[in-house]
Order: sequence, then C-alpha cells, then structure tokens
Amino acid sequence: MTLLRRSLTTLAACAVGVALLAPLPAATAGVPSPRAVLPARAAAVPAVTVGVGLTRVVSGLDQPLLVRSAPDGTSRLFVVEKPGRVVTVVGGRVTGTFIDVHRLVRSEGEQGLLGLAFPPNFATSHVVFITYTRADGALVLDRFSVRRTTSASVLGSSRRTVLVVPHPTNTNHNGGDIAFGPDKYLYLGTGDGGSSGDPRRNAQNLRSLSGKMLRIDALSRTRIYSIPRTNPYATSRTARHEIWMSGLRNPWRWSFDGTTQYIGDVGQDRYEEIDAVTAARARGADLGWSCREGFHSFATSHCLRGRRLVGPTLELCHQDGVAGCPSSRAGEAIIGGYVYRGTATPGAQGTYVFGDYVAGRIWLYRGRTLSAPLPLADVSGFGLDRAKEIYATTLSGSLYRLRFTAA
Repeated sequence: MTLLRRSLTTLAACAVGVALLAPLPAATAGVPSPRAVLPARAAAVPAVTVGVGLTRVVSGLDQPLLVRSAPDGTSRLFVVEKPGRVVTVVGGRVTGTFIDVHRLVRSEGEQGLLGLAFPPNFATSHVVFITYTRADGALVLDRFSVRRTTSASVLGSSRRTVLVVPHPTNTNHNGGDIAFGPDKYLYLGTGDGGSSGDPRRNAQNLRSLSGKMLRIDALSRTRIYSIPRTNPYATSRTARHEIWMSGLRNPWRWSFDGTTQYIGDVGQDRYEEIDAVTAARARGADLGWSCREGFHSFATSHCLRGRRLVGPTLELCHQDGVAGCPSSRAGEAIIGGYVYRGTATPGAQGTYVFGDYVAGRIWLYRGRTLSAPLPLADVSGFGLDRAKEIYATTLSGSLYRLRFTAA
C-alpha cells in the first residue's frame, strides 16, 4: 500500500445499507497444502438493514493514520499523525500534542508513526506504547510514561525501547498497528519486509519477526517485556518466541471484537483480505501469505508442508488484476476497521466497518453480507471513543465520526 496524499472529495452525509448486495459465496481455497484450509466462520447476526453516515469532527490534521481513546476518565481522542506526532482532540478541535517523536521517525512512503496503544491498566501503570519506523527502516515499539492519566503529554525522558523489528531494505509493508487484547497482552502486526511477493519468504519463516502477529507481555514487572507461556513457540529452539500468528503480508489496520481478531491484510496484485480469527484458531495460525493471496494460490514454492492454513473471512478483488471483479467489491489497499459495539444505535451492533485507501471507500459487513460502498477518499484508519463509537481518519487531514442507522 502506497500512502500518497490526495485531495479530499466532498462527502455528503449519505448512508448505505448492508442488505443491498447478495451474500458472499462460501469460502474456497485452491492451496497446494497437505492440510486443509480453514475458512473463518461468520457469526449469525439478526436480519436488519444498517446504514452509516459520516460527520466530520476536525480537519487540518497532518496525515492522520488512526485514532484512539484512553481509559483516563476524559473524552479525549488521540490522533496519530504520520510524521511523528500524536495530537489530542476534544469537542471538535485539536487541544494539544500528547507525543512528539518526529525527530526519531522516518516517514517516507508507508513509513512513519504507525501505532498507538493504551494498556487496560493505564489508570495505574501510567504507560503508553507507540510504533514507528526509524532512520534505518526498522519498526520500533517504544514505551512512554505520564505523570497522571489526565496529563496533557507524556514525559519525554521516559521513553524506553521495548522491541525492534529489522526492516533494512524496503520502505513498504511495515505493518505497525498495536493493541492490547482481551488477555491484556500487547499484539503487534508486522509486514513481510517489503518489495513484491515476499522475496525473502519472511511471512512463512518462523525465525523472522516479519509478516507476523506478535504477542508479548509488555506490562511485565521484571523485564522490558516477557513471552507469555501460552505463545505457540514460547519454548522453541528455532522459532521466535514472540510469534502468535504467521503468514501476513501487511496487516496495516486490525482490531479485536471480544476474543476475535479482525485483520485487514493488504494484498499483492489481485486480492485483499479480512481475516476474522477466533481465539480457538489464533494460537499458531498460519494465514497463508505468501503461499496464498486471499483464497487463491500465490507462490506455491513458498508453501510449507504440515501447515494448516486459516482462510480469510472476506475477500476484495483488484479490477486491474481479476477478470470480472465487480466495482462494488473492488479494492487495492484494505484498511481494517472495527465491529460496532456502541450504544448510540443498538440495532447496528455486530456490524463490521472497514475501508480501502486506494479505492477511497468504506463498507459494512454483517453476517455474510457486504454493503454497497460509501465514498471516503484517503481513508487511512479507524478507532473508537470511550463509548465505542467508531471514527475514521483520512490521510488528507480529517477525522470523521461514523453515525449508524438500523431498521
């Protein structure tokens, strides 16, 4: 995914309903693997038509990539800006800079300040985590402290580097999104190292941290981080202990809904995918890249014997790469989103929202039904406020709130 600045198109407060398209076909896979591909299961959702509209909260931001909230007792939103700052937004205006690491950040192409996560015990731990790409291209996970949960900014002198993922050759496929799971461990998605087609086969290589979903105890009392005993390779003599899942290309944006992790994995030339991985399947799961792209074979020489692949939940196609790809399901740089759990529109709960940066649109996905797309140029990320209402950012500088309807 190449993040290039575009001009923002004017958006009307229109709505789309998820009952407008036929259900998606059942998942299939033609992967040359000795064990079966497991398609992720979609939960049953009550039949209801859900719509969504967009309300701009603030504009003039500097290449925002995502938005977060914190368990700090305030209504602050924290917006991550690609060049290296996290700004706070309250009441529709920017109120300050919470973190400024622009001097540490290399922000060419897909690089930059990429992730932000507040731990569930923020009120007592007073720590916050970020990810960014530094001068040598490496993906860095850092920790900061604050004096109080309501502090206007972090303590600059408190920065500690937690983990470094080497990324020496290419500027693309960094991943970088982070979040605490329901198990209170920190998850970090990493790209495959860049270039095209995973030439170093990092995603399938368990000795590499690239192309993975990592899982660490970042709140360890004795170390900068420790390895959870339940990690699949925690005692391995060859695999990296931090690995939770493998087979990812560029998990640019992802989220948890309860114990299910929804991952938007950016595709190569033909397919984009959403992986909804349940807790029962997550441990040691191989999501397929670069043996497979979406439900389809990619590089058969990269497939490893004995791996049981977990298939995507949803697939988009590239119109310039897949014959007959319908415009309504066309994308080229998927942006994973969130399942709606807010209270403003109870009937919309259980609806997954995601987007595509290149296509400049967002969709709703409910059960196995995909909505017609809603235009949102330059959509770069999503996030939640403390009430679990969903927001979206655009690289061209705006923060939007999504407003749902249900009938």
